[in-house]
Amino acid sequence: MHCTKCGAELAHPGQGHACRSSTPPPALRTAGWNVATWFVVGFAILLALAAMAAAVLGSTPSGRARPLPPSGAGAAIGFVLANLILIAAFIGLAVSGLIWGRGTRQLAEAHGSSGRSYSRHWGIRVFSSCVVFSTVMAWLASDRTAPAVLFGQAGLRTLGAAALIGGVLHSRARVLRLIAHVDRVVAGHDPAWPLSPTPTSDDWNAGQWDPDVLRDIEARRNRHRT
Repeated sequence: MHCTKCGAELAHPGQGHACRSSTPPPALRTAGWNVATWFVVGFAILLALAAMAAAVLGSTPSGRARPLPPSGAGAAIGFVLANLILIAAFIGLAVSGLIWGRGTRQLAEAHGSSGRSYSRHWGIRVFSSCVVFSTVMAWLASDRTAPAVLFGQAGLRTLGAAALIGGVLHSRARVLRLIAHVDRVVAGHDPAWPLSPTPTSDDWNAGQWDPDVLRDIEARRNRHRT
């Protein structure tokens, strides 16, 4: 559903919004927003890979009877590096996610829609839930280095990262569709908005007006004369 005057996306009839009429929306640069989008995707992929690497290295059998974090030099260094990369991925994801969310809200609001409906997507909720569950799993486990715990955490984090990527790309596609729709409306090329934003000589031709409108004008003119 869209506003009949400016083409802005509406959630329900009569929704209040800043009507743009036929004025083009301010030109906002999407280059930085696109870069932030791919940074979020990249950090999410890095997080998933680091989580799986930490689980594999943490479950490598040592000289003891049961699997524990590796005591060998190579495996130990790899396990530590994987966890450091995992922490860095979380930090990078938080920073790039904030930048992406701010840019998404600005673009959506500049084109007449609610920014929150685009920046607060389903992927964030799934990702947050997976991170919380993985933390609770480690906290409740009697042995946090057990393979089942490590791979369970890695699986949840990977699932959350995949959901976050899907949510970000879905929101990105929605924003691009919104921008394209508003551009068509402003240009007068959208079938749902057939009026041209630029007045022409035909707009002042009373012969092309609606007959009901003409009759109403004549009736008011006659009442005014009497």
